[in-house]
Amino acid sequence: MSPRPRSLVAFALLLVVGAGCLGLVDDGETATPTVDGDEAVDAYESIDGVHAVVETTITHGNSTEHRQSAVWIRPGSGAVREEIREPASRDGNLVVANGSQLWVYDESRQVVRTQSYERGQGDAVRMDAFLRQVFDAVAASGNETVRSPPTVGMGPAPSVPVEGEAGDEVRNATTTVENYTATYEGTETVAGRETHVVELAPSGDVPTVASDLRIRYYLDAERYFPVKVTRSMTVNGEEFRVVTRYTDVEFDPGIADSRFRFDPPEEASVVDLDESQETFETRAAAAANVTMALPEPDVPDGYELFRVGVLRGEITTVTVFYRNDAGDVLYVSKHSEPRSTGSADGVTVDVAGSEGRYVATDSLGSVVWSCADGRQYAVVSVEGSLSQSEVVAIARSSGCA
Repeated sequence: MSPRPRSLVAFALLLVVGAGCLGLVDDGETATPTVDGDEAVDAYESIDGVHAVVETTITHGNSTEHRQSAVWIRPGSGAVREEIREPASRDGNLVVANGSQLWVYDESRQVVRTQSYERGQGDAVRMDAFLRQVFDAVAASGNETVRSPPTVGMGPAPSVPVEGEAGDEVRNATTTVENYTATYEGTETVAGRETHVVELAPSGDVPTVASDLRIRYYLDAERYFPVKVTRSMTVNGEEFRVVTRYTDVEFDPGIADSRFRFDPPEEASVVDLDESQETFETRAAAAANVTMALPEPDVPDGYELFRVGVLRGEITTVTVFYRNDAGDVLYVSKHSEPRSTGSADGVTVDVAGSEGRYVATDSLGSVVWSCADGRQYAVVSVEGSLSQSEVVAIARSSGCA
């Protein structure tokens, strides 16, 4: 995963008056909720386990992408198993966690990456803590906002990208929004279950490109588990929409502990990210511990080196991180051999006589290229803080050294 977004979503849930039914005052307005954050968390944490099929559909204009996984979750414990079915290129891949250890298995490449669960989660907030914050904000009569990302299974729900300033970049809107407010939209039946529907919208001073971002949570009326989430906004003049549904939902099915254990296949390569990752504060310290020469790019004024990361495994990667006073991050990576970039899209650019690809998506503006000696390089501007021309210029200054 990449550096985590500062905030993904937050929502305020209006509960029912009495025994689980929505209460309306005489003038038709939604009644004041009577359940506080602790009660909402207690209801959610009473779930012993959840088994479901997760269907995600991503549409942008005429383009549609479909994803499907089977999941087993023990809310509040960090125990999760995701068996990926679609797309076909990822069929057979697994994500397994037991609350202390995380395994990510790529079946096609026969590679297992493992690390501590805490490290894998980064700064994500789990759903139980998120619910408490939500209800505390509602109790303040809407005068407070919430900005912590909810984690249902292994991480925050899929983000929604937005247009860049030049109109041709796509970045992650949720990294540009600090706070959200919510409106209660009534009840709706989802997969045979009654849900409370809450719509979120950015609050306060937000970039124009994120102004029409809307996120809806469909929360099970009894267990407060989000059985459906929708995100929509305008990207490059067309609606970008992500719909995630939990179907065939079973609560408390009696999940065996073995679901949350993973023994890597004998033929698979295992990369322990906790052991194979090292961080150095200076270029000299990193250079003394790796055989590859470190990238030495020309970076824009104001950017200073603050960390060098080294990842050893099937591929050795050295990454030099830079940051400016505004907190914008730029990093340059060098890989001992080519690795997947995750996308064939982008703009072709020339870097040191080699063909590179400039891609701007999902909060990153990047250039990736390979050199004659087989080594691969990448320049990445986090949150798209640098323009295409600036990122390409940094790549060319790095060349194939």
